[in-house]
Amino acid sequence: MKHLLFIVLFGISILGFSQAELPYKVGEYTAYKVSFGAINVGFADLEITESVWLNNRATFHIVGKGRTATFFDWIFKVRDVYETFIDTNTLLPLVFKRSVNEGGYLINQRYQFNHNDSRVITQDSSFFIPINTQDMLSAFFLARTFKKESIINGKPFYVPIFMDNENYHLEIKYLANEIIDTKWGKIDCMVFKPKMQEGRVFEDDEQMKLWITDDANHLLLRVEAEIWAGTIKAVLEDYKKLKYPLSISVE
Repeated sequence: MKHLLFIVLFGISILGFSQAELPYKVGEYTAYKVSFGAINVGFADLEITESVWLNNRATFHIVGKGRTATFFDWIFKVRDVYETFIDTNTLLPLVFKRSVNEGGYLINQRYQFNHNDSRVITQDSSFFIPINTQDMLSAFFLARTFKKESIINGKPFYVPIFMDNENYHLEIKYLANEIIDTKWGKIDCMVFKPKMQEGRVFEDDEQMKLWITDDANHLLLRVEAEIWAGTIKAVLEDYKKLKYPLSISVE
């Protein structure tokens, strides 16, 4: 289950929100169950843990965690932790941390972003980054700030991401709206199709879709990724302290 947590961290972007307009707040928590067919293979959760000052800027400290279910720990144990500190004014990341243990394969990264100089500082080097570059986790929270009227024109959006010491562009296209059945009721969602550069995260012929609630929260409700062996799904199982009530469709 390589990239277990990254499955749920895709999105689209538009800048220009103040903290008061953001669709999330400190304390928001979401939990997802990851399955392969009918088999539960793991879990992922996201939490805005606190608001802190960093480099004289107000930031949200956001933590994402991914892990395999107990049974699959014997096959391919995953314990991933992602952290980002995003500027609440610009929605740009200031610091990103990644601690990954995937089947004994370890990754420990720390990126410090200097957007004024278009540079990111890693543990042992520095790299040029395009304007408005995001990290793997901040890109998702930026995604939730888009306005619907700007994404239904059929044209794809592009988000620059610094990942594994390289720059990549994530392409996202709005497909349609769809009503999804959940344990809370029917929820109207916008459906998107993200696409990474070839060779990144998923193989070239693998497809992904994500469902984001079409309400004030813009909450990630479901992700599906088609791989050679079948379909991997991440579905919202629990949430706490949303900024707005979750909108349930009434038929």
